[in-house]
Amino acid sequence: MQAGNDIAAVGTAERARTDTRIDPRYYQEGERWEKSVYRSVAASRAVWRTIAALLAVALIAMTGLLWATLPLRTFDVVVLEVDKTTGYVEASRPLRDSGDLTQNEAVTRANIVRFLRARETYDPKSLRDNFDLASLYSTGKTADDLANTFSGANPNNPVKLYGADTTVSVAVKSIIFLNEQTAAVRFSTTRTGRGASSETNHWVANVRFKYTSEPMRNDWRFDNPLGFQVTEYRRDQETVTIGEDGR
Repeated sequence: MQAGNDIAAVGTAERARTDTRIDPRYYQEGERWEKSVYRSVAASRAVWRTIAALLAVALIAMTGLLWATLPLRTFDVVVLEVDKTTGYVEASRPLRDSGDLTQNEAVTRANIVRFLRARETYDPKSLRDNFDLASLYSTGKTADDLANTFSGANPNNPVKLYGADTTVSVAVKSIIFLNEQTAAVRFSTTRTGRGASSETNHWVANVRFKYTSEPMRNDWRFDNPLGFQVTEYRRDQETVTIGEDGR
């Protein structure tokens, strides 16, 4: 029994001597490896968390942008006007502060219409008023042409052609601005005489205009407050095929 105890004691002492021979760096390397693995896993988790957060922010931003743009999707109603005689189609535009039809453009359109009606209308009762208004809106060659048209020496003077029993009315169909100082106007004239059937003609006129700040009489300013002036005016008959006007 004593011999067995001695052998066990010798084995224990031998193992103790063997354990003391293990290099301490072995444990240090194991500790460093464990820390490296932990840092790698922690860094990987941090990267994935960052990516997930960015994706969540992007998704929220896209959802908010989509929600914000939904009210902007509107449908504008466009009214199309078709000329029954010529078949010309024009889109009616609304009046806006800044958009399809500005206020300045609307004022210019109104001035063009006033000039054209005064220039092309023939009514013995208001002949002088129309001539004076057309003259007020005319300058240069346009004013000279108007004066020559109603000159007593002109055989085609409307007074000589129509006399006192005929009237010519004007209906403006559309105005299209070719540039800032030129407009194309489509209109029709209807001549009506005593004892005769009415006759309608269709025209296209090019109107070149400007606004002047030259001094003007106060009573003229009442009719033309902005100094609207037509510098060039030419009309051409619009082509209409036979039967389009119902005759």
